[in-house]
Amino acid sequence: MKQSLKKYWWLFLMKGIVAIIFGLLIVFNPMVMIITFLSLFGVFLIFTGVILITLAFLGETENTIIRAIEGILFILMGIVIMLNPLSAAGGLMIMIAAWAIISGLLQIVSAIRLRKVIENDIMMFISGVISIIFGVVLAGNLIQGAEIITIFFGLFAILTGILNTILAINIRKLIITSDQ
Repeated sequence: MKQSLKKYWWLFLMKGIVAIIFGLLIVFNPMVMIITFLSLFGVFLIFTGVILITLAFLGETENTIIRAIEGILFILMGIVIMLNPLSAAGGLMIMIAAWAIISGLLQIVSAIRLRKVIENDIMMFISGVISIIFGVVLAGNLIQGAEIITIFFGLFAILTGILNTILAINIRKLIITSDQ
């Protein structure tokens, strides 16, 4: 393992640098990154749809009609996403908001049941309320919510990049000191 680290320490450095650059691009241009990602996803769906239809017509699947319909649906979804990526982002935010609200309600129900076992503990109840508030705020601000979630992803990428860069530097220092 030490020989491998000695040989490939720079890969951690490259991973860190790319993650930092990627994160900075996201943080400073979140809407551009959302539209770019969703447009690429639209292309992926269209490509997948074409493959499914091709397989259906070549007879490479058992359910030719189902695969052809699936391929057409993929192509249509891809076209819709590419024509209006902000609507696709809004749809995703609606799903996340609904999940947060439902999750919050379930946490509150669990907290009420849990108080029979643990007295004076309201942490799960508070967590449920926060989840519901998050879901309601997100549902009321879909595009801004997408932007904020994208920025958090960018910050995550930057942090991961910094940690990988530090790891690479530490490995390099270990190599230098062990060679002396």
